[in-house]
Amino acid sequence: MSDWLRGLARLKLMRMVKVSVVICCANVADTLAQACISARWADELVVVDSGSTDETAAIAKEHADRYLVEPWRGYTGQKRFGAQQCRHDWVFVLDGDEEVSPRLAEQIQGLSEGRLDDYDVFMVRRRNYVMGRPVRAWWPDWQSRLIHRGRCVWPEEALHEARLPSEPGRLGRLDGWIEHKRHSEAGFEDYFSGSRLDRRLVMVAKQMHAKGKRCRWWDLLIRPWVAFWKFYLFKRGFLDGSFGLLIAQKAAVSAQLKYAALWAEQSRGAQGQDESRPEA
Repeated sequence: MSDWLRGLARLKLMRMVKVSVVICCANVADTLAQACISARWADELVVVDSGSTDETAAIAKEHADRYLVEPWRGYTGQKRFGAQQCRHDWVFVLDGDEEVSPRLAEQIQGLSEGRLDDYDVFMVRRRNYVMGRPVRAWWPDWQSRLIHRGRCVWPEEALHEARLPSEPGRLGRLDGWIEHKRHSEAGFEDYFSGSRLDRRLVMVAKQMHAKGKRCRWWDLLIRPWVAFWKFYLFKRGFLDGSFGLLIAQKAAVSAQLKYAALWAEQSRGAQGQDESRPEA
């Protein structure tokens, strides 16, 4: 009997796990086909569309095993909904403007049930592109993408969703990577538009304020410079010439806007408290 049990354990260690890929997207007709093609290795591909008005639906129906339309639930809610629609417990979360590299696809396909028993979430690197160029200063940009949907934790984030393991020791890493916006038609205004940055960072500032964070004068003075030198010098953006300088400046502007929005949020809160105080 003991030999039989040991043999069963060895079979479990060797048995490959079925993996679903879920893509949550909207209006990504320029990149969705490449995303779906990069996920052909998966045992299932599910596309969740939050209301596209371009050719996204037609492309998704051509490539995906299942195509669903679901109103936008927020960054975390939409991905969690998508994972729940998959047939398999192990799910790889992919965006419509991303691609799974061949190296990463090979690694995931080689994961056995025995190895995965020890993990809830795997981190993978992401290589980001801006106007067709890879951003050296944003590498490796670790992302939590391969998850066991029944064991991972979904914290609420205002802008970028994340998935955490049930315990710190159950977090793994893979050497492969994701390509982000490699085929995107996005131009200058998509990356450096002040109004778009304002809208996105206001959401982050509101969440920071709700968590008890406050903006001090030194945040407005120092943090933009810290962000600039982090991406220009320490992340070696200077090796990309004027492009690297532009990326570092974007980081500085983003830091300034985020803390300015936090300052405005806490100022509104303080003003409301003052107005609610009874007169002496």
